[in-house]
Parts: sequence; C-alpha cells; structure tokens
Amino acid sequence: MLPPMKTALPGVVSSAEQLIAIAHAMEREAARRYRELAVRMRIQSEDVLATLFIFLAEIEDKHAMEVEARAEGITGHPPDLTSMPWDVPENFDEEEARSAGLSPYRALAIAVRNEERAFVFYTYVAASAATPMLARLAEQFAVDELGHAGLLRRERRKAWRRQTPALPPPTDTRPESVDELLALAIPMERAAAAAHRALALRLATRQEPEVAALFDHAADEEGDLSGALAVRLPSVNASPPQSMRAGSVRDGLRILEDAFERYTDIAEKAIDEATLLEAQALAQHALRRLAYVHGTLARRASSGAPVSPEDIGA
Repeated sequence: MLPPMKTALPGVVSSAEQLIAIAHAMEREAARRYRELAVRMRIQSEDVLATLFIFLAEIEDKHAMEVEARAEGITGHPPDLTSMPWDVPENFDEEEARSAGLSPYRALAIAVRNEERAFVFYTYVAASAATPMLARLAEQFAVDELGHAGLLRRERRKAWRRQTPALPPPTDTRPESVDELLALAIPMERAAAAAHRALALRLATRQEPEVAALFDHAADEEGDLSGALAVRLPSVNASPPQSMRAGSVRDGLRILEDAFERYTDIAEKAIDEATLLEAQALAQHALRRLAYVHGTLARRASSGAPVSPEDIGA
C-alpha cells in the first residue's frame, strides 16, 4: 500500500510553473540526501551501501533532467525555484536511513517509499487542481513517480533474494498472448468492481456518501472495462476465479494499487508487442482510477474532512 505524505501540505499548487518548480526541487533534494548517505556509508566502511546510494542519487539526477526537459516544453524556460509556493514536502525517512542496521534491501525500501510519497503528493495536486491542464501535468508526474518506484521495487526484490537466497522463486503467471491477458483481466476487473461496489454500499450506510461515491466511480469504470474486454473475448467465464473483499477504505485502495502493479509487471515481462501494448493500456486505466480515488481522499484529509490517515495511507 502507498505510504501517506509525512507532513500535510500548507496550501495548494495553483500553476504549472509552481508544480514544475516543486517537482524539480523534490528530485534535487532526494539526490542530495542520497549523496549525504553515501558519504556516511563510506565513513562507516559500508562500501556496498555507499555505491547503492550513489546509484540512487544518479537516478534522481536523471529524473531532475527529465523535469527540466518537460519545463522547457511547457513553459519555454527551465524550472524557476522562486515560483515555489512553499518548501519541498518532507518525504524522506532520514532516521531510518541513518540506522545502524541499514541493509541494501532496507535502503531500497526507503527509496521506494520516497517515490511512492511523491506519487501521493501528485495525486493530491491532480485532485485539487484548478484547471484541466494542471491536473494533467500532475497526473503525468504521478505516472513518472510510479515508474520510478517500479524500477526501485525491482532492485529491492533483487536485494531481498540476495539477502534470503533460500526462498523459492515466485510463481510466474505471465500471460503470453493478448487473449491470455484478457482472460486474466476480465474476471479480475469484475471481482474488483464487485468488491468496490460492496465497499461503497457499506460506506454509504455509515453516512460517508462522498467516500462511497469514489468507490462507486471505481466500480463503474472496472465494470465498464470488463464489459468492453469481454466483447473482445466472449468465451471467458463470467464468474471470477477468486473473490475480492474490501472491508475498509484501505482495502479498496489496495485493490486499485494491485491492479496497476499487476498490469505494469505484465507489461515489463511481455514477450510480444501486442501483449505489451495491451498491458500498458490496462495499466493506464488502473492508474487513472487509483489517482482519482487516492488523490481525492488525500485532498479531503488535507481539508480536514473525516477520513482517517490510516485509511488513506499504506
């Protein structure tokens, strides 16, 4: 599950220039933190960790350059840090990063959380954006951050396998064709729609109609998508192979996140272009649902609406 932001935002982002400046500053700040940790690891003779933190700093440098290129395309000039409405949001787990028990796996886990918190920030901006253009830009940055987190999660899995070599490899259920992917996606979307619809009903009975409406919206989109896919593959059994249950807002968000990660993982492992493109399209559907629900919940929490941080975060 996605982690909540460490601190509440002091205000709203009102322009593309402001958002670009914040995005650039966030990437530069992450790079600076990683380099500081690399120096600390060198002093402690932890050369493997030092090299890892340099690697992470270089990734953040690359991300900052990508923001600079986007700025030139949108505003015609580099990011202007003077346009930032407030300081960079604090997302970094500084205390844990300085822990004596830090391992490569835990270091990468810190980096993953840093990227995921950035995603949460951008979904908040997208949900509260005053203009469609600003919302689209925030959504693009959110997509970038989930991509960055995906890269780091792969590195984290490698570190875990090196740390615990006795564990068996995970079962690979990779679809090898578009039809196999649709056969997996249709019942999964149907099951998600049923779980989100049931969650929305429970939330409505608890006098939480606005939150219920978010999951009704997700269920509508999942149902529509499964129906559109079923037209292309009508032989798929209508019953989902396994049920999903969402007993809380946290569970409902987890279903949305799992769908995005599942489709993204399939796209990464696809052996043909058609399956790759189909998985990417499904991942975009899942991301839009996730960004809408998560971002709206984050905006409600920031405004003081009665949504528990434990429900929003993960």
